[in-house]
Amino acid sequence: MRWTALCLLLLASCSGGGGNTPEEACARQADNDPAVTEALRKEAGNLDYQWQAGSQVRALRQQATIRCLRARGLAPKGGVEAPRQR
Repeated sequence: MRWTALCLLLLASCSGGGGNTPEEACARQADNDPAVTEALRKEAGNLDYQWQAGSQVRALRQQATIRCLRARGLAPKGGVEAPRQR
């Protein structure tokens, strides 16, 4: 009985924690980036602005995520920088 409980405990501790990868941590940290929070603040409650700036907020989050990954010494997935919208 103890052996089974110990095995189950070890298996649970070895399983993927989900959300602990550097990419996911940087994606969460990107939401706290000053540029992203400012854009979200402008967007709040303004449906017209949400339609216009939705892609801008996504781009700001992506840029903040990439900056975080580079600060940790990691390269973002893919090898080519995404084209910037004009």
